[in-house]
Formats: sequence, structure tokens, C-alpha cells
Amino acid sequence: LTSNEVPLELDLPAVKSVVSQADARLVCLDTEISRLRDRLKQAEDERAAVWSARVRSSAILSTLRRMPPEVLGEIFSWTLPSVGEALDPKFGVGRSPWVLTHISSHWRAVAISTPSLWSLVAI
Repeated sequence: LTSNEVPLELDLPAVKSVVSQADARLVCLDTEISRLRDRLKQAEDERAAVWSARVRSSAILSTLRRMPPEVLGEIFSWTLPSVGEALDPKFGVGRSPWVLTHISSHWRAVAISTPSLWSLVAI
């Protein structure tokens, strides 16, 4: 097996047997690999679903959800543009304070009820 010499007729059955056994083992291994890939895909899909549920659940526990509206309104005020930015024609509804009203119903209520956010609105 380690040289390029023609094998003896006597050795051919043994070599053919080794090749045949290797082929059979390769089929078994390919089948096992395919089964394991399927199982891995299932595990990855399950992990993604569990991760998604975890993210949704942890969002409910967020400190931001329990923050008093006054504090949230103060934080919102820090997102306001400067007077010059607010008067810039490029400034639009895609920026604060407008964008704050599109995050959630709670943020919308807080933003709308925070007068300081609306003290300078360029029309």
C-alpha cells in the first residue's frame, strides 16, 4: 500500500476488502453526520426561539418601564435639538421630540404630556 508496485494477485482480495469496509463505514458516517446536522438545526432553531422569548421577557423587566413619567420626560428633554438645529430646514419629524411619540404608547403619552419638549417647534 505504500509503494507504486503492482500488488500481487494474492493481496488483491485483502485490499478489496479494506476498500469495501471503508466504503461501508463512510456511508455510516455520512448518515450519522446528516442525522447530527438535522439535530443541530433543530437545536439551533429551539435556541433561537428560547432567546427570543428571553429577550421579550427581559424587556418587561426593564427599569425603563418602571421609570416615573417625570424622569422619562426629563430624559426626553436631553434628546432635543439645539435652537439652531430645530430651525434648520433639514430638521423634521424623524427627530426628537417627534420620534419619541412613535416608540410606544407609554412614551407617546409621556412625550405629549411633557410641555418642555414642545416649547420650540419649527413649522
